Amino acid sequence: MTTSTASHSTAHQDEEPERPPSDAKHTRQIPDVPRRFFFLTMGAAAVTTAFQTNIAVDTKLTERTQYRITTPQNAENKSAALKFPGRTWYLLGGFRVSYRDSGRKLEALQSAMNRRASASYIGYSNEGIDIAQLFIAIQRDVFERKINTVYFYGDSFGGMAAVVLASLLTQTGIRVKLIVMGSSPSNVSDTLDPGSEYISLAGQVVPYLGLLGRLGAGIWGGLANPNGQGMYQAARSGISSSLDPNNNSLILSTTQATFLQAFPRQYDGGVPASTGIGLIYDPEDFIVNASSAIRGWEALLEKNPHFVYDVPHTGHASPEIHPEIYRTALTVVLDELDPPPVTSKPVQPIF
Repeated sequence: MTTSTASHSTAHQDEEPERPPSDAKHTRQIPDVPRRFFFLTMGAAAVTTAFQTNIAVDTKLTERTQYRITTPQNAENKSAALKFPGRTWYLLGGFRVSYRDSGRKLEALQSAMNRRASASYIGYSNEGIDIAQLFIAIQRDVFERKINTVYFYGDSFGGMAAVVLASLLTQTGIRVKLIVMGSSPSNVSDTLDPGSEYISLAGQVVPYLGLLGRLGAGIWGGLANPNGQGMYQAARSGISSSLDPNNNSLILSTTQATFLQAFPRQYDGGVPASTGIGLIYDPEDFIVNASSAIRGWEALLEKNPHFVYDVPHTGHASPEIHPEIYRTALTVVLDELDPPPVTSKPVQPIF
């Protein structure tokens, strides 16, 4: 009996599963922090590079004007330079107006401008508007051509830039004879919807769009205005338009919008009271509230002589579309604010 019990006990013990010792420990693998940090850094660098490339490509697509000042070398301009030595016009383009479109505006106005001086136009840099760099470009041109008297024509937004530049030029001894506002807002509040909404959007969102934003805007614009095309063709047409190198970069649009929103804080009050202020507006302008803009300029430059000339039914800042109307307007403004010198004595009555 004893032997049988012992062997049964031994067999029972053999059937029990083995248990891990109570003092066994689970070890945790230490994360490879330097390796993880390296990959995070490289990933962030790749995202940053892609973002910067997205912005840079948009700038590269557009014309690199770099504050180029162009003086058309035609017979009329050369004759005006000889007749009025030391004088010149500078036409400053409007918000999102390209360098070439500024040239077309000057072409429409040149014959009226040449009644007082030769005429030039300025392209903004597609890397963004910088008043200091614009001033340096004008200073260089003034020195090279021995200019002592300047006339400004501000096309819409260009009127704001002209006021700031006129103050800077005056400090260097250059006489600013006249500033003509061609539908120029005096404050961002003068712009009407959807213009003011677009300006606000451009100042806040556009910096983050770059090339992708340009393509997206092109597709949206094509589909919104298909002009009888199918969706595919309309989208392609929109993309083609968005990649047109004659268009301004989104960076320039952004900085112009920022400048416009901050005006007139940039103006230091340095335009002398002798500078005439010409105001050419369509009373029914659908982009700028003409009456509000005129009141704004008269209040900001209250000591300066002003003259208002209406160009009804012409829209907003459109001398290239209505050249004869705008040339007449500019001629009248010049005769009022900068009358030509009397070349002969008036005939005196005998009695």
